[in-house]
Amino acid sequence: MNFHLVVLKPFQTYKRGDVISDAENVTKILSGPQATFVVRVATKGA
Repeated sequence: MNFHLVVLKPFQTYKRGDVISDAENVTKILSGPQATFVVRVATKGA
């Protein structure tokens, strides 16, 4: 399943509500301390 991240708490240049869909950025964020500032949202697609 594919997913994007939605920002819950602002960090770096991201604001609350921003959608992060770039796979490289998603991986970096989820493996770092900012992972608690986002939530995964499922997307349609392969």
